[in-house]
Amino acid sequence: MRHGVKKAKLGRDASHRKAMLRNLAISILKQGSSDEQAERPVKTTIQKAKAVRSMVERLITYAKKGDLSARRQAAKLINNSKSGEGAETKQVLQSLFSEIGPRYQERQGGYTRILKLSANRHGDNAEMALISLVEDDAVAAAAPAPAEPAAAE
Repeated sequence: MRHGVKKAKLGRDASHRKAMLRNLAISILKQGSSDEQAERPVKTTIQKAKAVRSMVERLITYAKKGDLSARRQAAKLINNSKSGEGAETKQVLQSLFSEIGPRYQERQGGYTRILKLSANRHGDNAEMALISLVEDDAVAAAAPAPAEPAAAE
């Protein structure tokens, strides 16, 4: 029975799953801080996207706090020193606290968006999805301003 099981195993043992979710979270945050909006989504399976969503949203919440304790908690989650890419991790952590955290300061949650793709993966027919950070600035800029009514004389 699966009583009390909260996370998907994704066909991996604990260390492999943890490393995969950390790498995916780093990719999402790295793409989310890029300037081009078309480059921001990350393509993955639906189950991986649902599993990594909570980690990314927790990291953004830490970035919104912005204090030293929150920075250390975030560094503990995205530490990727075993793969030899310590400089990339530091850069992602810096952009998380300098760009992404202030961007969502007024938002109360729901920082990620998962869009299901219609085409499944060819090798194993897995359902694919795009996961990206929600962009409030782009939505606000695209919405037309309401027209003011003409003053009656």
